[in-house]
Amino acid sequence: MMSPPSEFRVLETSRVGPPPGSVPESSLPFTFFDIAWLYGGPVQRVFFYRFPHSASHFMESLFPTLKSALSLTLRDFYPLAGKVRPSPGSQSQYELHYAEGDGVPLVVAEHDGDFDDLLGYHPREYATVRSLAPQIPEPTDDGQRPVMALQVTLFPNKGLALAVTVHHSACDGSSSTRFMSSWACRASGLEKAAPAPPSFDRSSVTDPNDVYSKFFSGFSAGERIVESMMVQFAPPDAVIGTVTLTADDLGKLKATISSEAKNASFRCSNIVAAYAYAWVSLVKARAPSAESTVHLAFPGNCRGRLQPALPAEYFGNCLAGIFVEAKAGDFAGEDGVAVAARIIGEVIEQFKAEPLRDADQWSEKYRAIAMQRPLTVAGSPGFKVYDVDFGWGRPVKVDMPSITWMGAISVAESREESGGVEIGSVASKSEMDPFVAHFSRGLKLLDKF
Repeated sequence: MMSPPSEFRVLETSRVGPPPGSVPESSLPFTFFDIAWLYGGPVQRVFFYRFPHSASHFMESLFPTLKSALSLTLRDFYPLAGKVRPSPGSQSQYELHYAEGDGVPLVVAEHDGDFDDLLGYHPREYATVRSLAPQIPEPTDDGQRPVMALQVTLFPNKGLALAVTVHHSACDGSSSTRFMSSWACRASGLEKAAPAPPSFDRSSVTDPNDVYSKFFSGFSAGERIVESMMVQFAPPDAVIGTVTLTADDLGKLKATISSEAKNASFRCSNIVAAYAYAWVSLVKARAPSAESTVHLAFPGNCRGRLQPALPAEYFGNCLAGIFVEAKAGDFAGEDGVAVAARIIGEVIEQFKAEPLRDADQWSEKYRAIAMQRPLTVAGSPGFKVYDVDFGWGRPVKVDMPSITWMGAISVAESREESGGVEIGSVASKSEMDPFVAHFSRGLKLLDKF
């Protein structure tokens, strides 16, 4: 079992699984959505909570309930307690396998760091935030890979950080945040408010053009494209920071975009405006040549768009890769955000009409842009991460340290107001400063609306 770094004082390490005898041995076969992430990295979220009590108070009064609630939640989300493994008798098929005795490592540690600084939206030392997220244990001798790890770090009399690390091949953000919400509702005694239990029925997930085999063939040939995008280690001076678009900012952005749109029928959504503004701000911060091609890649949830549609509770991966490109010079003028929004909006409309239209080309598209520092997106305002309340109050901050592996920004709903969007990023200090500067400067120019 992996433990926190040596500067942490470990209070307890345990392994938590579903209640004994509550879940039979089970296997979930991988779909082509899952196999795409076989060699991808884990996704990490750190939830920060105010907790003005001692570590002993937490361990004696709250931790037993937290563990019990976790066990009951894993009864519903049992694949997260299991392992990824090759399907018996197959060289190419993989599955999520759970057997009695499997469990999730849970570490509780204590730290004397500056908790208030960690809660800030300003650029903070990335290494410190990253250390709060647990490592998934190494594969077992027979090649089975655990998929989840949990860690609670206590900052005595100040607060705590509860972090989850989930391997992306097990599930996407929709499933993992449903798990966290369910756990929190059980721990807080509000089980009736928990999301509906997960659905594991994969019988209606079709595979257009044998995409599974194409992904696996690429892996066999050493083309681990998603892995190459995700293993982008942070520079030594990396910082993690968060910028916010308020509901008012987004309203002004959409008004600007609509006034400059050449297509009168174009309607800009909040998420299109947020993506466009963040992309343009990053391109300006990096300052490539005008003729350089810049790339944006973000996920599209396919659950409600497949035929037949899958329920929102579907557990696993169900994401399409959506790719956008432009010339850096297209963003140089005052209408740069409108240009970006129009391009993004067109691609999203194509996705809505036919979400798996180019599924057999996703690996080729990843391969083409992997080394060109694309901006990728993780998370969604729809996940409602700031509603994950274990009974200690809502999180005061949520970070995604894993975005450095994807060269990504993280996107979440604003904690402070309805309709706002938070955008997290990890970069060197020399790149973060101009990004924040361009981001802030552009918002000031919106005051004319």
